[in-house]
Amino acid sequence: MIYYEGVFIMAKASGCFYCEEHHEKRDSIMYLVGKMSTGTLYLFRDQSHKGRCVLALDDHKKEVFELTDGQRSGIISDVSKVAEAIKKLWGCNKINIGSFGDTNPHLHFHIVPKYEGGLDFGGGFTITRADNDQVILDQAEYDSMIAALKSELKL
Repeated sequence: MIYYEGVFIMAKASGCFYCEEHHEKRDSIMYLVGKMSTGTLYLFRDQSHKGRCVLALDDHKKEVFELTDGQRSGIISDVSKVAEAIKKLWGCNKINIGSFGDTNPHLHFHIVPKYEGGLDFGGGFTITRADNDQVILDQAEYDSMIAALKSELKL
């Protein structure tokens, strides 16, 4: 975050997967859900874990310790709201939350619902699945899921 003439401005990085309004790779693997207080929420195209989302911080930071106290508490609050909405909408048994960023160094949190007896239950989750192992829905199903999330989160 940059302080300029009495105003905090969110830093953006050119070429960044999450900073660019339209990024070809991001747009090919996830759908925009909406803007939350500290970041932007996306729904993954691969719905192997029904309801899987990612919340990306609006400010270009790489690590949690780089955040202001307000950003840190805000993004955790937003992640919690998304997790609660997913649980309510799709009834998962557990939600895994992960922040990696080794190859995409922009702070973001994967919010991954787990279903007892389902994929990866009882262990970590798979970040990227082979194309032929992905669960791809029809557009109407994505639209319905996005509308449900927006409604539940009041976006």
